[in-house]
Amino acid sequence: MVSRRVSDTKAIVRILTQTFRFPHLSVATSLLGVAGLLYALKSGRFRNLNLFSGTKQDDEDDDDAILVPGLQNLGNNCFLNVILQALASCKDFRSYLQWVIDDASETVSGQEDDEQFPLTLALSDLLQELCTVGRSQSVSSPRQVMLALAHYVKNFNLTCQQDAAEALLHLISSLQEEIVVCYRPAKSSNLSDIMFSRNLRMVATAPSEEGLNDLKRWHKHLRGPFDGILGSTLMCRTCSSQISLEFQFFHTLPLSPLLYSGSSNIVLGCTLENCLKKFLGAEKVENYFCHRCWHVAAVKFLSVTRAAETDIEKVKSCGGDDKCDCKASLSLQRMPWSNSYSFILKQLTIARFPKLLCIQVQRASLNMFGESVKLSGHIAFPLVLDLSLYSPSSIGLNIEKNEYLNTEASSRNHGGLYRLVTVVEHFGMTGSGHYTVYRSVRVASQEEGEEEDCEELRWFSISDSEVGRVSESDVRGAEASLLFYEKL
Repeated sequence: MVSRRVSDTKAIVRILTQTFRFPHLSVATSLLGVAGLLYALKSGRFRNLNLFSGTKQDDEDDDDAILVPGLQNLGNNCFLNVILQALASCKDFRSYLQWVIDDASETVSGQEDDEQFPLTLALSDLLQELCTVGRSQSVSSPRQVMLALAHYVKNFNLTCQQDAAEALLHLISSLQEEIVVCYRPAKSSNLSDIMFSRNLRMVATAPSEEGLNDLKRWHKHLRGPFDGILGSTLMCRTCSSQISLEFQFFHTLPLSPLLYSGSSNIVLGCTLENCLKKFLGAEKVENYFCHRCWHVAAVKFLSVTRAAETDIEKVKSCGGDDKCDCKASLSLQRMPWSNSYSFILKQLTIARFPKLLCIQVQRASLNMFGESVKLSGHIAFPLVLDLSLYSPSSIGLNIEKNEYLNTEASSRNHGGLYRLVTVVEHFGMTGSGHYTVYRSVRVASQEEGEEEDCEELRWFSISDSEVGRVSESDVRGAEASLLFYEKL
């Protein structure tokens, strides 16, 4: 009977996906979202939810009937619900929101907190509510968060099907826009006195105790738990010189899976570490002119042609930057030169580790006809991820350690170790379908003889308002779209 229901559901999904091919029609996207959910449920992904069963768990399973709240679907907002559930499992994010609220109550006056920080307060209250565990199923509403968020993202419809990763970025940027007003420098300090040096170190020209305290608060407001820094280095392996070093912030790491040639299928056995190596791996840069290599070759050329010692010494003493006038020398105009003399590599590294790491698996691509297709297949991901292998020091780069790149958390104990807390999975086609989430929750241990404060880690599968307990093997079998890791 169950297998017949599964085949019937797959037939419905196939008919719907073949019939409705208009992403701009809300009816079509709604039906596809429901179809994606039905297929996810009936294909065994959420067998623990018991949605199609009229029986309840036996009395002997009551000890395992501890659930977290679900979330109401207020109109195709499953993409936002999974993000809210994911953030609820991120302890550092909840602590960050609470710190902002406490700090704002001491520094911001003239308006009520709920008027000044509606999104921060609504989000903090909802996440605390989602962390409440109980023996009966409960459902919370994301309405207040959606109303507050809509004020900042007017062009991002929260009741139409959207991308979950994009929703996360909108939420983070909206929070930063709201809480930046918490910064209230003391009268003795001035933000205009704060400068950025070339290596991105922040320098106060007239440091004072009040000014440094304000600077630390300003840093903490802007440095959210998802904020990391990528370093992009251009190196010449021929002359062993570091040509340039640039930094950029990131909230999520977009990783592309390994694909079979000419296919939209992910390579069997592809792992998260493979995707990281692909993203952060060194790549050769073609047709880049290395000025230092040119100067080294110029000295050799002048020596072979027995040029004047003054010309040779001038080239030797030159700094070798791109603004020098060595090339204008009459003695060097006949020097042969080719870019093939230099071997230039571009290397990405994680210059500063975030407290919370969100990895976005790129599952959308364009086929040979320019149509958007979903990249299907499983990517193995670890419960504990070690990112220290991708730090600047691990590949021999010399990036100056300073306050800007290294937070207190970066210098403590475990380096780049992260623990998995949430997995977001998508069912259906690109631009439609349904999002579900696996999230971890620490609950008091039910084992006899355990200490009262002993906790155990439990995993739950959540599809909007429906919640069920799952095992670690169920979680690791998910075709992840988003992975949330917290720093150990």
